[in-house]
Amino acid sequence: MRISVPLLCLCFSMVLRCGAVFSADVGPLSISVPPGFDGPSTGEKEGGVTSAWVKHRPGSEGGTLLQVTSIDMGAALNGITRAQRAEGAKHYLMEFVGGVARRRENFKQTEVEALSLAGVPAARLRWTGTVEGSPAIGVMYCVLVGTTIISLHTQDLGSEVTPAMKAAMAAIESVVVR
Repeated sequence: MRISVPLLCLCFSMVLRCGAVFSADVGPLSISVPPGFDGPSTGEKEGGVTSAWVKHRPGSEGGTLLQVTSIDMGAALNGITRAQRAEGAKHYLMEFVGGVARRRENFKQTEVEALSLAGVPAARLRWTGTVEGSPAIGVMYCVLVGTTIISLHTQDLGSEVTPAMKAAMAAIESVVVR
């Protein structure tokens, strides 16, 4: 028993130093939200559900955003092939990023990249722009899982991907299907 109490204290102190990671279910996906991200804030709009977390910068109202939006399309996506899922992910990614572009000045985006999220074909791009005169950067993903279109997005102020964005991207790229 004497050994287990110190071991328990050691484990507890390691958890406190590392920060808690928690899993959140959004649509058919589960994402491990990185330490330091507060939330979620959840809302429904136009048939979709959006959950968002923010890692606040000390002394600032802003911070790094991690956002997941899911839209259940019902039977419309039933029976589509992997290739159609890949094309659909690219198509819907362009739709989602169009909404970002409309709210940014000097908007630019990279070419769409193909990748896999949770074993399913997906698409990703990086964008830059300005928000109220400040440079901003984001990385957006899209994947079609079952009957659901899912957009996953991280963004922050600045011209380079921040460490908090890298943590959000790692979380996105590690999602699992529930």
